[in-house]
Amino acid sequence: MKKLITWFEIPVFDFKRGLFFYSKVFRHLEFDITEFNGIPHAIFKNSNTGADFIMAGALVEYKKKPESGHGPVLFFDANLGMDDILKRIEQNGGTIVKNKTLIKNQLEDGRTIIPKTLIDGNVGYYAYFTDSEGNKMGLYSNG
Repeated sequence: MKKLITWFEIPVFDFKRGLFFYSKVFRHLEFDITEFNGIPHAIFKNSNTGADFIMAGALVEYKKKPESGHGPVLFFDANLGMDDILKRIEQNGGTIVKNKTLIKNQLEDGRTIIPKTLIDGNVGYYAYFTDSEGNKMGLYSNG
């Protein structure tokens, strides 16, 4: 089954504080802590409570609060053509914040790896845009 929303990000401006908050409020959740593109992520995962959640998302550290376009970021599935979707965003009153970018991870020793994503188990690309109302959203594709 395909999902229209493939990923979400909840911005946190103090990573440890945000992680503490969500882990205490939602005690049934656990997190995998990692970095993508040099940015700390706390990936939501299920604990052994028997509950099955179909979600893919993370708490993501933001260094500073933007003046607009902040809040949770929903990532729309763009596997039908991210480049075409990006063009249509601009043609219809939206703005591209970050163009199509390969998801990669920089290791401590300086090497770069291109991991399979937690979204769908493939190498992935993302982009950010603001819609016509100023909401920051994302796109995800595996090609």
